[in-house]
Amino acid sequence: MLPAILAPSAAGQTGGTPVPAPGDPCPAAYPGDDAEQKAIARWMARGAAMRDLPQELPVMAGLAESGLQNLGHPGGSFFGFFGMHRSLNTGAYRGFPKNPDLQLRWFTDTAVAVRQREIAEGDEDFGDDSPGYGLWIADVERPAPENRSRYQTYFDDVDALLSQSCRPADHSSDAAAPPLRVRAARRQRGEIALTVRCPVEACVAGAQAEPRRRVRNASAVGVDQEPITLTLRPRSARGARLQVTVTAVDESGNATRTQRRITLLR
Repeated sequence: MLPAILAPSAAGQTGGTPVPAPGDPCPAAYPGDDAEQKAIARWMARGAAMRDLPQELPVMAGLAESGLQNLGHPGGSFFGFFGMHRSLNTGAYRGFPKNPDLQLRWFTDTAVAVRQREIAEGDEDFGDDSPGYGLWIADVERPAPENRSRYQTYFDDVDALLSQSCRPADHSSDAAAPPLRVRAARRQRGEIALTVRCPVEACVAGAQAEPRRRVRNASAVGVDQEPITLTLRPRSARGARLQVTVTAVDESGNATRTQRRITLLR
């Protein structure tokens, strides 16, 4: 999984509900294991909104994985609201079995990383439509293949728990695309190499070429102020004129695209 250096439209995130006024019922702090499901769902929704994620996302995941309960079984392997494996109990998430705030941070970190990767690798509309939320969650939770479709079935259940938006009234989403710098020779032999950096903020970047049948895409990687090299490898005989698109994506899902025309020599 990509590191979380890693937005749908406001309508997609709020379901068309009004922006909450000061003193809204969405708690900033975990309301406790004994809290009602609505309070827990709204705590999750607020955490997602603060990361410019759809507010339904963690609630759907929590319903599927735990029934919105902070599960903990001594000697078990999976814990918390999102069925996190005990191997995640390290680094930034150390102590998560007893700390729901860390559980929510893991989920949102990973959801952000998934969005960055998918957009950087060419899916420009990733996350824009609610029918795709379930597969987004599946890329976070990584269940067995036969269980990937089950998360979407919980979308309608969220309406009963989230009667309004949990985005704080004073929260401003990041709408600025990340600056991107790309350098590449116009004529290259063997492989296509591009030097890429994001000079202002960390991003995730990937590259695709047209026609696609000629060259394999460059997988998305984390990028910051230090330049990195993206490499696209030929699929077939060399000798082609290609249009290469480099996409950089920030944590809020904003993307910058830069194109280069490159001749791949025989």
